[in-house]
Amino acid sequence: MFDRLITWFTPERRARILFPVEIALGAWLALAILLNQQWWGGVVLGTLNAILAAAFGFAVITHRVRPALAVIALVTGGLAFVLTFLVGAGPNNGFAFLAAALVLFGTAAYGSPAIRLVGLALSAFAAATVVVTIVAFVGANYTAGIGFVVNQGLWLLASALVALLPWVLGELVRSIRNRRQLSATVATVSTQRDAALTRADLEAERTRVARDVHDIVAHSLTVVIAQADGARYATAGDSPAAADAFETIAQTARDALADVRVLLTELRHTQEAGPQPGLADLDALLGAMRDSGLALEVREFGDRGRLTESRELALYRIVQESLTNALRHGDGAATLELEWGEQAVDLVVTNTASGAATESDRGHGIDGMRERASLAGGELSVHEGAVFRVRARLPLEARTEVPAEPAPTEELINAGVPA
Repeated sequence: MFDRLITWFTPERRARILFPVEIALGAWLALAILLNQQWWGGVVLGTLNAILAAAFGFAVITHRVRPALAVIALVTGGLAFVLTFLVGAGPNNGFAFLAAALVLFGTAAYGSPAIRLVGLALSAFAAATVVVTIVAFVGANYTAGIGFVVNQGLWLLASALVALLPWVLGELVRSIRNRRQLSATVATVSTQRDAALTRADLEAERTRVARDVHDIVAHSLTVVIAQADGARYATAGDSPAAADAFETIAQTARDALADVRVLLTELRHTQEAGPQPGLADLDALLGAMRDSGLALEVREFGDRGRLTESRELALYRIVQESLTNALRHGDGAATLELEWGEQAVDLVVTNTASGAATESDRGHGIDGMRERASLAGGELSVHEGAVFRVRARLPLEARTEVPAEPAPTEELINAGVPA
């Protein structure tokens, strides 16, 4: 029941309900303290009584929303409470003790760690004061008999426990609230984990389908292209019509293979809508990896370019995955080499393995890189050991040759004809 009550008091409900109730309770306690105080003794005692009532009332109002201010007000009211004894009209007011108990409860339930310690110290001081008072009283009335002493000893223990009870209850409320928050967090994390596992299962199924389609369709189309090209060359001299037909077959198969690879890329890798990273984003990626703490050395040879969008994306993702693995499982340093040749670009990423990572730690990153390279028409190999090395090769687009203009002849120049 108590647990459900604490859960029902959400922050919104506390803001709407508790604060007006605390204002009314604080005002009532302040008025009750004033009405139950002894007012004879002149202006000094009246002033102390007014300070006591105002401080304790303010402490009750702010004990939840501003525990630090409530502690200051409690200490101020406590000093005024003690000074009334020195004036000669010591109070015996239970409402003051009730207000102090509410404030000590608030320090433990709603205060910061420092305020909680202050509340514990004040509770311990109150308990010690009660103990000293009862001991002194028992000592003064020792002749009343052993039964009186035992009775007062029991009161001593009970009073000390009662003095500590508000702070203990506040700690109980804090613990229940924290446990509820932790349970809510665990439930949220569990939901997110289940969603992630579902996405992983779907991704695994998509990967399996992509591999099967690639093995069956892409490989078969490659064979068709090779056979059609061979037949075209073999029949070019004897039957031009047959050669044209084989050329059409080969070109159609190439187009179909390109479409299949695009489809497999979309099937294998779930990507967000919008432009995908490419060569223009490669330098930013390298800078981000350096900012993450990877000591990266880059060696690049040749001129960048002549990659299709899908191959640019494959190169970017392979570099990203390789450097991420080097940062996570390496010694914090890596070397990246890019060589742009006439027909292909070669990528080599090398780092020293830390020895702490296992195959399960790497997940599916290496398989994903291999698939990306394969779907882009390239190849990828990984060497694992003391030195971890990733090699990838992606084909470039054929270079378009621009025919050179013929040089003007001497006759044309002499004739004044512009070249």
